[in-house]
Amino acid sequence: MITFPRDTLLALTRISESTWDQRQYCSEVALAFGLSRPAHANEYTYPDACAVLLAHMIHCFIRLELKRAAEIVRETWDGDDGWLALLTKAERYPLPEHPEQFVCIAWRSLDRNLPPRVVMGDTAEIATALRGQTVAPTFISMHYLLKALRGNAKLAGVRLPPRLTIARGEPGFKDWRREIDSLREHAGLRARTRTPA
Repeated sequence: MITFPRDTLLALTRISESTWDQRQYCSEVALAFGLSRPAHANEYTYPDACAVLLAHMIHCFIRLELKRAAEIVRETWDGDDGWLALLTKAERYPLPEHPEQFVCIAWRSLDRNLPPRVVMGDTAEIATALRGQTVAPTFISMHYLLKALRGNAKLAGVRLPPRLTIARGEPGFKDWRREIDSLREHAGLRARTRTPA
């Protein structure tokens, strides 16, 4: 898995160092694979940049507190219905030839203290999943997120690979999943052994 330093992550997400430090301090950071801190100091991945942008978009589009938006991103990353699978699908099925892929945040109550329902897929899949429920949905396009990331990379002079993920069935998928498991294991170990500053 390709890694890069914090400066590159901040360039890809257009976040200043002071804002990043504040977000980390306030537990407002979501990285890929369910993490809030990198597995290895100063090593980030392209999916980390996607997670940071997704949390920011949820925060901005829905007016949800950034801490809650980051929690949603950390909790919904994995599985066939997670945002990482959605990102993988959006990379392989571009617009306009294919349906747009969305992360949908759907409120089932006017009480914003209750957690929203998070559904992912194209509009037909989301409509099927939410059928019969009274909801107030907000759609965040994964294709738009990829476009924003590539635009930020161009501005920063960062060359992105053609694809940021490996899909199930593609060469290297099992190795990639093992790397993800290893990163999660190392991040957990770092969290348990971290000493107060």
